[in-house]
Amino acid sequence: MRNHYLKRVSLKNVELTEGFWKQQLDKISQVTARDILEKFENDHEEGIMKNFEWVVEGKTGEHVGPPWYDGLIYEVIRGISDIISQNYDETLDLKIEEYTKKISAAQNIDPDGYINTYTTLICPNNKWGENGGSLIWQHDIYNIGCLVEAGVHYYLATGKINLLSCSIKAAMGMVNVMGEHPKKNIVPAHSLPEEALVKLYYLFEDDEMLYSQMKEAYNLEIDHNQFLDLATFWMNNRGVHHNRTSYPPYMGEYAQDHCKVEDQCEAVGHAVRASLMYTGLTSVGMAQNNEKFLKASHKIWNNVEKTKLHISGGIGAIHNEERFGFQYELPNNAYLETCAGVGLAFWAGELNLAYEDSKFMDVFERAMYNNILPGLSVDGTHYFYENPLISEGDIERWSWHSCPCCPPMYLKFMAALPTFIYTYKKDEIVLNLHMNSKAKIILSEHQIVVEQKDGNIPWSGNSTVVVTTEHPEVFTLSIRKPEWAKEYKVIIDNEAIETEEVSGFIKISRQWNGETKIRLELSMPVTKIEAHPYVSADTGKVALQRGPILYCFEEVDNPQGVDSVLSTEELEVFEKDIYGTVPCLKTSFVDGSEVVAIPYYLWNNRGKGKMNVWIRQDEKIGSQERREENTSFAAHSLGQMAEYEDMNEWENILYREWKNPNQ
Repeated sequence: MRNHYLKRVSLKNVELTEGFWKQQLDKISQVTARDILEKFENDHEEGIMKNFEWVVEGKTGEHVGPPWYDGLIYEVIRGISDIISQNYDETLDLKIEEYTKKISAAQNIDPDGYINTYTTLICPNNKWGENGGSLIWQHDIYNIGCLVEAGVHYYLATGKINLLSCSIKAAMGMVNVMGEHPKKNIVPAHSLPEEALVKLYYLFEDDEMLYSQMKEAYNLEIDHNQFLDLATFWMNNRGVHHNRTSYPPYMGEYAQDHCKVEDQCEAVGHAVRASLMYTGLTSVGMAQNNEKFLKASHKIWNNVEKTKLHISGGIGAIHNEERFGFQYELPNNAYLETCAGVGLAFWAGELNLAYEDSKFMDVFERAMYNNILPGLSVDGTHYFYENPLISEGDIERWSWHSCPCCPPMYLKFMAALPTFIYTYKKDEIVLNLHMNSKAKIILSEHQIVVEQKDGNIPWSGNSTVVVTTEHPEVFTLSIRKPEWAKEYKVIIDNEAIETEEVSGFIKISRQWNGETKIRLELSMPVTKIEAHPYVSADTGKVALQRGPILYCFEEVDNPQGVDSVLSTEELEVFEKDIYGTVPCLKTSFVDGSEVVAIPYYLWNNRGKGKMNVWIRQDEKIGSQERREENTSFAAHSLGQMAEYEDMNEWENILYREWKNPNQ
């Protein structure tokens, strides 16, 4: 069913080779992964794995951490699995083996393969949120979904089936309970399991030997189609509350359960739940070739992209319930959880597989650099839960948290990042992300090697793409033209060539033979960005961007303040040492004082202090009085809107290059 959709390149066949992102992933594997493990093992004094030990011991009445802690450690296992898939690390592998033994022992206590330590230890009569339980709080299905992911990724990394057997037993337990009548109408209160079951389904689709392995080692009789059937049931039964056996039967917008998925047209509710539900919706849609699901996902995406996406790529504006706000409700003190940014990127990646449109990877890239990357400190051991675009100096990355959900999600994303760089199908290779990297791809049973080299993105837009074939091959190389590159050149054999651009991808269709070098030159101007007039929080303000990097003003560089009025002088690019030399921006306020902007992802690495992304541009448009008038979302009026000569200029866009109203 996947033949006409794009596919990702597996971690075994793609690698980052040098530069910015190689350095980031090295930090993740060498520092952050170990930091997360150590902190979980010492959490609440007992450590996270104590829950599994207590289940084996038959203990009840006590649990380490919140109900979703099982899912968090499974996510860590998934992330580490992806790390060792590329660079094997025996210490990390042995740690997963240690955890697997404890997980398996706890699972064996329940003959149905059910495993959720919180429910077993605290409310054993409320399995699946039944008998007066709360599925929203217990996270039974979510945790098992994370276990399924962990088992699949660990198997792909090592070929070991011990953790995968736990995943399959737990998934089969859900298959036996949930589904069409006479089974129970239970759907996840926190999405992720939908996509996880699709991954498990594909694992068996692509590896028929797994059947005999699981039968011989664990006596498991598996029908892998049931995993996809259950994921499809979950999608079909959102908004279907009749005969729900779990509590609450109606989970509302908070859990994207307010209506049928095909009737959902706006992103609502808890932003992490939502982005993961939409990811699963797209994944199931492709697996089933279900146009209804794909159209629903695309429709909701357009709502986010055009009305609910912050300039940083962050989503989930509202602190209460960590949820989406109304359309154009984009306050700068917004929540913008790191986990939600990861969910958005995963969703974008799935939609790009389905539709091959650069708009999805543009948002992926925006979120990656400006909402996800800030979630980790330069030293690799401190984390942001939320990523607001303004700070009064009271926000600081934490070493650990009572709800440390973001470090595992960050780890998952970064470890999987290489798989998003390239995609392919029968007669096409797609370059989605501009990073120094190398991939081996099979087209028509022949290996093609694609390598990006000599690039310095995100600081420079120039790079070389080398395509190497063993035999003459006819196919299309599609290179994403980033939204920030107003101009570009494609040079082959020292000659600029004419290219076709389709849905934001530069198409090079030809016969490839041996080694072909393509010089890619992407313009990278400094740009002042303005927001849609309906975004009242940003009226009269601009944000600064160069390439994919969003900039901010931090108090440590600007002791005179970070909320003055920006002059119209040119922005100067200069290099500054902030834990390594990075391009920064320099200009002046209208009072003549110099002001410096640094990459937003680096803020709060030099101590607490005020920070601001959206800066007032001039006194006429951005006066203090006007700014105060527009602090509430409901502040719009026909009079205010009348200042904009033609609102049609803003049709279907949320941000654009600033237009000086005085010129």
